[in-house]
Amino acid sequence: MTKINNEVDDSRKSRGFSKLDMGEHGGATSDDDERAEKPWHRVAKQFSKKGEHFNEPVKSVPSVVLILVLGVYLLLGFLTQLVEDDMPSVVKISSLDRDTSDRFSEESALRYLGKILGDKPRVSGTKYHFVKTRDMKSLVDDIAASATIKVETDWQMVTGDYFLKSSAPFFNFYHNCSNIIALLEGDSGYHSDGSLGSSILVNCHYDSVPFAMGASDNGIFCAAMAETLSRLSKRRTKLKHNVIFLFNGAEENPLQASHAFLSHPWSRGAVALINLDSAGMNGKPMVFQVTDPRVISAYSRTASRPAAQGLAEFLFTAGVIRSDTDFRVFRDFGNIHGIDIAFTKMGHVYHTRNDAVELIRPGVVQNAGDMLLGLVTRVADLENIGEKMRPTAAVYFDYLNAFMVTYSYTAAYVVDVLVVLAGLASVYYYLWLVGARVSSLKELSLAAVSRLLSMVAGAAVAALFVVIMVATTTQMRYLSRAWLVVPLYWIPYLIAAIVTSHAFDMWRWRKSGLSRSLRMHQAMASTRLLLSVILLILVCIPSLTPLRYLVGVPLLIMTITSIMSITVVRYIRLTGWQHLILEVLLSLPVVMWTLSLALRLDAMMLPLMGRSDLSYPDYTVGLLNIGLVILVATGVSGLELLFSRKHMWLVMTAVGIPCIVLMFIPFSPYDENGVALQRHYWFHSQITSYDINGTQTSQTSGILVMKMDPYGVRDVISALSSSGMDLEVRTDFGADCDTMVYCGMPTYRSAFGRQNRNAMFIYTNPPAPAQYDPPISFTVESKICSGNTCTYYFRMTGSAHNIVTLWPLANITIESWSLQSPVAVCFTQLERPVYVIYHATATYMERWDLQFMVVFNVPQSLQSGPIVEISHHSNKLQHPEDFTVEYTNILNSMPKYFNIATILSVRNNYVF
Repeated sequence: MTKINNEVDDSRKSRGFSKLDMGEHGGATSDDDERAEKPWHRVAKQFSKKGEHFNEPVKSVPSVVLILVLGVYLLLGFLTQLVEDDMPSVVKISSLDRDTSDRFSEESALRYLGKILGDKPRVSGTKYHFVKTRDMKSLVDDIAASATIKVETDWQMVTGDYFLKSSAPFFNFYHNCSNIIALLEGDSGYHSDGSLGSSILVNCHYDSVPFAMGASDNGIFCAAMAETLSRLSKRRTKLKHNVIFLFNGAEENPLQASHAFLSHPWSRGAVALINLDSAGMNGKPMVFQVTDPRVISAYSRTASRPAAQGLAEFLFTAGVIRSDTDFRVFRDFGNIHGIDIAFTKMGHVYHTRNDAVELIRPGVVQNAGDMLLGLVTRVADLENIGEKMRPTAAVYFDYLNAFMVTYSYTAAYVVDVLVVLAGLASVYYYLWLVGARVSSLKELSLAAVSRLLSMVAGAAVAALFVVIMVATTTQMRYLSRAWLVVPLYWIPYLIAAIVTSHAFDMWRWRKSGLSRSLRMHQAMASTRLLLSVILLILVCIPSLTPLRYLVGVPLLIMTITSIMSITVVRYIRLTGWQHLILEVLLSLPVVMWTLSLALRLDAMMLPLMGRSDLSYPDYTVGLLNIGLVILVATGVSGLELLFSRKHMWLVMTAVGIPCIVLMFIPFSPYDENGVALQRHYWFHSQITSYDINGTQTSQTSGILVMKMDPYGVRDVISALSSSGMDLEVRTDFGADCDTMVYCGMPTYRSAFGRQNRNAMFIYTNPPAPAQYDPPISFTVESKICSGNTCTYYFRMTGSAHNIVTLWPLANITIESWSLQSPVAVCFTQLERPVYVIYHATATYMERWDLQFMVVFNVPQSLQSGPIVEISHHSNKLQHPEDFTVEYTNILNSMPKYFNIATILSVRNNYVF
């Protein structure tokens, strides 16, 4: 103790301290005076000293306590997850009157869900989809029949097309697309000319992907919509605006039925949108796209458990999350704006056999329904929503599902600048407390450098371990064990950052002369300084406006709590233990918010790796979680300085060894009895090519296995070998991909075609020809050339789902065609334009044929020869009854953790 006091005295002398610096009046206090003091006198005197104790030594907290504190924060993460998963009690039908209009019942909604789902996947274009479309119409008709307020229903069936400018653009051509629509009449009713008055559009889709029941995607929301319609139809008074409940029949096709609805007369009355979808199951559905601030404002006022993050919208629109919803169609083609809401948790079940009713947890439907009923009621009663408004972006986020904050981009500049000023003010408050000298500024700057060095060291060590793990063990182990991100990525970062921080502090503490508590506050002040600078830089980048709250919210909370902490330290002498407890308590608001953000982001991104074609997804997840731990650790940056360095290496070793052990245990990413399955798309295929005379030039058949994760192709080969099947396999498509559209392989969607380069082809017998009735054909009905144009009339028959690629030869382009959409190039290959048409008979028909016309721009010198290469991909998506015996045996030989969505596919290549 003497040594420490001497060091502090020396440091005071070096900084020019005198005895007068020790109190307001200086002088000594006699022992008699101290004995005469009452306890309350000592407390009052302690408060009046105002910092007399600042530079007195503070005994450090034993380093072993760091493990306890780490455990507290891990427990805090668990509690935050409980908050995220908290659901309301299920409302039973028996607890409601028949005419109750303002309460939602999960039990009632689940009954609707059973009617909507049936017992098979509802893939558009199949017979069963038609059956469930008819059942959907009956369901809304029954609701309309018992309604108090007028409900009109309609079964729309329409043909059309549009150009979908996605990451893999194509022309989306739908044939007989079905929508079931219910109109709840409001005060706006109909205009005198018969057109619909102002209406709120609420959308879900009842179709599903192949070999998945689609209970969450999107049955839950369709059931919630049915229950909401039923409840609102029992109101005694009308809402101010009509409400259109659109149960669309072809979202998975993709995005066809939403575009089809835009041709319905009712669509012209839609002034605001609530779009409902899913990319997971359970948890709280989250708002992740906003274009109408009136609707998000209504959501913030009505949702009892709001869940909304602008970060998700940024990732979605930036293409990091490669998916899409009907929201895009309504926004881009219908000029209808609002909010997009989707389930995002448990993305493992998305588009798999596990998307089943049995996995829906109690309260999930109740929570979604409470949100929807309140939101629709509020929006449909707004005075200011009678007209469409221009699309307007907003900054929005919730705090632990307790409340929500939303404001415009314009207001964001004011808010963020004020937060920067508040952060800088809190830094000045610290400087004022220790003395706003040049030496204090120098120490603060060095502390900021130490924060940066700690962050860099932590990130470097964590990244190094990621590289080692990718090279030596199994990737994607977090798919079935999300908690592994903590020992694999978070703990290595924290250990390296803490060690670096203490090493820097050991160098500076003698020179600064600051007590342990003040060094901790200096570190925290430097963190706020860095955040303020970062936020100020972000303010100058308009494109990052929706992301600035990720810095602004922690900075604001830390600013408030730091002022509280510094004020307490100013007036009260705290021991190391007392200061630690104070800082841990004050850190709870910011740590819980950042933990909530981390939990949600990992819940979205980890399952995404199971359906990406990345060879090294762990690099993406590692980078993501290093960023998340930096964000979370920012809230407690500096707290580590309260701990003793004695035995610190033992503590760090004790924490680090279990993490290192876990790093090299090769857990399987998949769980055949759980939710994490290995995704597969298989195309049982026949590929035939014809020359310009219609003569067959080649034919091959087999199974195309798409690459959906790093191990899918490898695991198929291993399974085939284990079951004794000696089949020829091909994995190298590089040369074919350079010279042929989609590598010469079949595809179901344009985006899938890009993945054929890394696919595998297993040579087998073809699908049975009898499976295709009518036969697959693509013929030229007539050809007429005039001047520099040649007009072709084509006829096509085949399955319900088709892709046609038109690839004109060099110096030839398409000038026009019979599709409604103007001609546009989808991509180029060998410097030749490629035009892609996705065609679907979205509602089942026994037989169909398609006739369409294409006008080519062809120099006369080329008109006597071939002018275009065409590939016709015809796909049957949900027909297990048509599998051949050989194909069935191969499927049955695969591991149970495979989730195989299998497609019967024929690709015919023509030259015309």
